[in-house]
Amino acid sequence: MSLPAFARRALAPLLLAAPLLGCASIDNAPVNRPSTLPKLTQANTLAGDDTLRSTIVALAFSGGGTRASAFSFGVLKGLSETPAPNGGALIDQVRFVSGVSGGSVTAAYFGLKGRAALSDFESRFLYRDAEESLRTQVYSVGNLMRAADGGVNDRSGLPTWLEKNLFGKATLKDLSRPGRPVVWINASDIYSKTPFVFEPVTFAAICSDWESYPLSEAVAASAAVPIVFAPVVIQNYAKKCGFKLPDELEAQAHARDTSPIVKSYLKALQDYRDADKIKFVKLLDGGLTDNWGLSAFNVQMAAAREPWRPMTKADAISVSDFQFIVVDAGRNVAGDWTKTLEGPNAQELLDAVADTAVDSAVRSSYEVMRLQMKLWEQRLKQWRCSLSPEEVSQVRGSTDGWVCDAVSIRLDRVSFEDLGTSRAAELGRVPTRFKLSPDQVKMTVDAGEAVIRRVFGPKPEGRDDR
Repeated sequence: MSLPAFARRALAPLLLAAPLLGCASIDNAPVNRPSTLPKLTQANTLAGDDTLRSTIVALAFSGGGTRASAFSFGVLKGLSETPAPNGGALIDQVRFVSGVSGGSVTAAYFGLKGRAALSDFESRFLYRDAEESLRTQVYSVGNLMRAADGGVNDRSGLPTWLEKNLFGKATLKDLSRPGRPVVWINASDIYSKTPFVFEPVTFAAICSDWESYPLSEAVAASAAVPIVFAPVVIQNYAKKCGFKLPDELEAQAHARDTSPIVKSYLKALQDYRDADKIKFVKLLDGGLTDNWGLSAFNVQMAAAREPWRPMTKADAISVSDFQFIVVDAGRNVAGDWTKTLEGPNAQELLDAVADTAVDSAVRSSYEVMRLQMKLWEQRLKQWRCSLSPEEVSQVRGSTDGWVCDAVSIRLDRVSFEDLGTSRAAELGRVPTRFKLSPDQVKMTVDAGEAVIRRVFGPKPEGRDDR
């Protein structure tokens, strides 16, 4: 996530004019419904059909406006063109997808449509102007008033556009269907300063119905850049039901070795129980807290009752290669102010401050994820090697070729940097907006396909880039 140009230009006059401005009307009333029985069951853990495969792919799509949407879509296209070890294509092995901001648009649409998303996502979103319904005039008095009151654009902007042009009346329940991957959409709770993951346990903590929440609203919350957008508001219905963290999460919340990212998320869930203190949860861009969307998977592993979660037991017995790919559409550093005594100017300074905060957070999140993956691999091997021949045969049909510790969990990051310095520089100049030129879209989609060919394509003898 980085601040769009029109938002940066708006900040200076806003700070000067704010004391003189009144309030403007903002439509951000909560649309989530109360639930009398919080649903604590894991949604769609099957993550695909019943076919057992040796390779499982998980994807995390970063933020970055349409640039991120296009890059992650190119990755999906690349996976659809890459053969899987045991037949089919790697896209058919995708079991989990996490998305932030622009990446959440691609993640949600792929989760909703599956492979069919490859046929129309470009025409329905990437080559469209998703800013056509947004207020972008920097020096409009009305916009300055709205910005001073919390944000220029509200529900009438991006959420309505996404519903009309992409998601229709789909809800989060529509992401939880057989034959589809598990999808996590990530926003930021700006009061708790922690990720807000649109998943059942989060909604159970506020006694709200997860299944009926509009998909367009969740994606808009994930992409709600401060000032440009007013916070998306979720009402806390904690007084309407009893909720207690599952025992596994309760233990993680108090364990000394729990990562700070997971611990802060669990603390937020506990804090939601005080509805007098937190009547409304205010959400903005997921990139503020985790621009790579790794927190969702970290929390799922922390909450796991069994060592194979979030996979199914059958998948955990069949898998030999679990590949987690972080798709990073971050931009390069802009400007040449390191070459002169002067600078950076105000615009470059705002960029640098925002990017420094985001980059620091994602580096920490990535290192936590790397450690979690290593520990998970160890637990998975120990569990597999504790299975009886009968348990293995029940899933595989026999124990022929079964090697209990023959399982590898890999974490990779793909980015513009993988394509060389000059191409990365060109891609890094693509702006963080929801409106790009056709040439910029095509270039970024092509880049996503290219990085997958680089990661999964044939390697020169003796070399393994992974």
